[in-house]
Amino acid sequence: MKTLSSAISQRYTELISSAKRVAQFALEEAARTDDENSFPEKTLELLLTEGFLTAAAPAQFGGLNLGLRPGSNRTMLQVLKWIGSGNLVMGRVLEGHLNAQLLIDEYGAEEQKERFAVCAANGELFGVWNTQATDGTILDVLKNGNLLLSGSKIFATGCNYVSRPLVTASLPDGSWQMCLVPLSDGQITIDKSWWHPMGMKSSRSFKITFEDLLLQPHDLLGKPDSYYRQPSFSGGAIRFAAVQLGGAERLLTETIRYLQELNRTEDPYQKARIGEMSIAVTSGNQWLEQAARQLDQYQLNPSQAQCDELLAFANMMRTAIEQICTLVMNLCQKCVGARGLNKPYHFERIIRDLSTYLRQPAPDASLADVGAFFLNKNKVNF
Repeated sequence: MKTLSSAISQRYTELISSAKRVAQFALEEAARTDDENSFPEKTLELLLTEGFLTAAAPAQFGGLNLGLRPGSNRTMLQVLKWIGSGNLVMGRVLEGHLNAQLLIDEYGAEEQKERFAVCAANGELFGVWNTQATDGTILDVLKNGNLLLSGSKIFATGCNYVSRPLVTASLPDGSWQMCLVPLSDGQITIDKSWWHPMGMKSSRSFKITFEDLLLQPHDLLGKPDSYYRQPSFSGGAIRFAAVQLGGAERLLTETIRYLQELNRTEDPYQKARIGEMSIAVTSGNQWLEQAARQLDQYQLNPSQAQCDELLAFANMMRTAIEQICTLVMNLCQKCVGARGLNKPYHFERIIRDLSTYLRQPAPDASLADVGAFFLNKNKVNF
């Protein structure tokens, strides 16, 4: 693998250190913004001022190539984990921002890469809005080559704060086109009534409806159906799993602090629970480290075989991290009891947020795909 420059390596080290500091602030703001009409604005400001919104832009346009080149993926996953440990909502928001930037780098023209890098440097927040119900988004092509975007998306995380969402929409031939939408208040309707979740409340994952919003050809990203190309589509599970792991790790550290404050560290059952939680979180961190290596290997050798291996690993990781998080949540509640599940402790909010964020699509199919991969493989390890 090509060695990273000393300057880039230093910036990556600084990014991880910064993410740890931001996480401590984010934890406290999360408690103050745990409702559907709020958003962790101060944490978002820190993500901007500390350089996280530009990190995944190409280096030639002022970014740090985070997640774009071999050797950068460990830092990307560590950053997502630490921001998630402070506030899973902001971990989700940052993951969506990075996801859009990775897609821009993969499918965008040079002009688009430069233009959207400038947008990020100016503080614009990106996101990926793909989920829809029966009234989904469509693109109508006008005679002059421009397009009109209409229809709705649900789970549109960051409504009112994401200013440059990557939106998928159906073309007249039924294919699926990515667009980077310049939002205009006069051409969108936001439905807050749709969003009444158990957790992740302040993510503002509302329903948004586009009302013949005008797009130009340079707002389109990639060719039709590029969004579903592998391994980018399913391999993104590695990133949300890193955020989820941050939530589990925070539960462990807060549980230890809680037991220390109450002088319950000598209880043999508490020791056993903390031991089991620590094993689980340590295992999760090993998954994260190997995930970074798998991403690096694919970027070095983007072959079909390497793609298949990365997809299998991503499905394994998301399954393992879900199991780890579920175990940690259950043991945490046993450790702290009903008293600890009261405010001002963070446990109940993190458990609600993590329980919600773990509900990612197609978990059973992902596990079945892992089985299919190994049934057709001559070895059972990576």
